[in-house]
This record gives sequence, C-alpha cells and structure tokens, in this order.
Amino acid sequence: MKIKFCGILTAAITMAVMAAGMANALDPVPKESGFNGFIRPGVGYLQYKTNMVASFLGFDLSDEQGSPLDKSPDSESSAIVLAPFSLGYTFGSTRTQIFLGTELTDLVRFDYSQQLGVKQEIGKFGLIQAGFLFTGIPAKVWEDPYVPPPRSRSETDRDSMGARLVWDRIFGVPLQLQYTYRDIDIGNEKSGEFLGLVSFKRDLLDRNGDYHSGEILYRFDFFQRHRLTPAFIFTRYDLDGDAMANDTWDIQLTYGYRGDSFRFTANGFYGESEYDDENPIYNKEQDDDRYGLQGTVYYKNPWNWRLFGSNPINFYVSGAYVEIDSNISFYDQQAIMATGGIMLVW
Repeated sequence: MKIKFCGILTAAITMAVMAAGMANALDPVPKESGFNGFIRPGVGYLQYKTNMVASFLGFDLSDEQGSPLDKSPDSESSAIVLAPFSLGYTFGSTRTQIFLGTELTDLVRFDYSQQLGVKQEIGKFGLIQAGFLFTGIPAKVWEDPYVPPPRSRSETDRDSMGARLVWDRIFGVPLQLQYTYRDIDIGNEKSGEFLGLVSFKRDLLDRNGDYHSGEILYRFDFFQRHRLTPAFIFTRYDLDGDAMANDTWDIQLTYGYRGDSFRFTANGFYGESEYDDENPIYNKEQDDDRYGLQGTVYYKNPWNWRLFGSNPINFYVSGAYVEIDSNISFYDQQAIMATGGIMLVW
C-alpha cells in the first residue's frame, strides 16, 4: 500500500500502513460462485503535523490558525474511527469477480475513495484487476494554506476520480505491477491569495491536476510462513502549479508472517521528492526526504467467535510512524498512528 492534496504525506502513509493481506498481493478469485467481502471496523489515535490538511471524516488534522510561514506545523491529536469494507460477487465458471468498496491502502492516506472494479483470473497469464476510483467522502483542505496566525483559514473539498490497473502473479511468477491515475480537484483553490501574490505566482501554487503512480514489487516466500517483499514506487504529481508538481520515488521493504493463530506484517520505506519549479513564497525549489515504519498484528480469536456468518473474527492492532523532512520548514509533516479493532471476512 501508493495524492498531493496534503503534500506527499498521503502517499507516504499509504506505504507505511499496510492492508490485511501479505504485502499487497491480490487475493485470488474464490473457486465458488457467490458473495464475499470484508469489513474492518476500528478505532485509534492519530497525532498529525501538517499545514495543508484541514480534516478527514470530520476529524480535525490542523488548526484554522496555521503556523507562521517560516515555521514547521504544530501537532494536532485526534481520535479516529474507521470502517473500510469491500463487497464482491464471484462468477466461478469464468473466474471473474466484481467488487465495490474501499481499498485499505487508500483509506490510510486519508483518501476515502470507493472503487468499483473487476478481477479476472487468466490461467498462467496471471490475475488482472481494473477499477474505477471515485470519492466517497471528500477530505477537507485549506483554500489558502498560507494565511499566518492570528487570522483564520477556510476549508474546501478535495475530490478525485480515476482508475487503477493491477497485474499480479505474472505468468506464475510472484511479481506484481500496478498503475493508478487520478484527477485531483480542489473545490476553491486560493493558494497565495492572502499574501497578495501576482496572478502568475499564485498559479505556481495551484494544487489541481493529475496524479500518476507506478509500482513494481516481488514476493519472496521462505520457510512456508514467511514473506519478504521489496517494492519500488514512482509517482508523478503533474499538478497545474509547477511549484507543487514533482517527481517522487520510494523504496519499500515489507516482511510478513502467517501463523495458525496470528499474522504479522512490518515494513519500512525511504523516498525523495524533487519539485519542478521555484516556490514563489520561499524563492527556492522544494525538496523532501520521507521515511517511515509500520507494524500490524492480527490474532484469530481462540473461541471461534463469528458474526453474521463470517469466518472466525480476527482482532488487530497497528502502529505507524511517518516523517517528511522538507528543505522548506512550512511543508514538514509527521504522523503517528495507532489503531485497533476487528476484521470480519466472508
């Protein structure tokens, strides 16, 4: 688990907090026809530092009164409640599955997108998945993030639509390729207006535009229960503002263990971003270093508890730390997240 509305921390969290599966492998198409899916309700704690995101699912992530333009943002803390889900139907005879739901890797980058997609198993060719992405509940960002205290900033919606294509188990090899495209729309983009920047300089700060991300990963299984997955991700934020547009690359290493009663995943990543043009507020190009660590444990309840005909309930706890260190302090970002809950699978 992989958008620019709050800087690149959203993408960093995607890579730092993994989904329930073993290192992003697509689940195989079930052998029997019928419905299947999951729901993963949970609660947690989030400590977040950003000057760009206002709120997510109603939880405040930064203050109306932002930081001084030459300072890093202050931390904001919030409880958080999440319930990602996916519902699918399988046509066993054609090895086809259609599904609707939230990708966990989208949710943890504060992008509550829904995906309507299809997954097709094609013998030795592999497993193909294609989906249409659309915004479920928009995140809130600041119309003009560059309003220093004590003045207050105003919120606006950030929406996105796009598509995702995944090719997994390529010719029987545990190799996966993924491409994601999104069109990003900031409802009321006013970056730089308060500072009185001339029109062409405000245009350099425009956060609307296109997002392209390509990922390649390879899974190494060993000793039956263990998996190691290196991955490389390249992302192009082709935004309308050249000072916001950038090329980003990340390398990631994920370890997974699948036991009889519990599963464990852990991963770390490091990446860099290079921006296209000089920031008109700071008179230099922005550069970011980004890194993070994550761990999640799933425990199968020993009492065989089930709900609504599900498989035995799994409990989970997860923690993550992500840091983005920018050469412009205003864009520094940090997230510390701890969550716990249950996972139901049908």
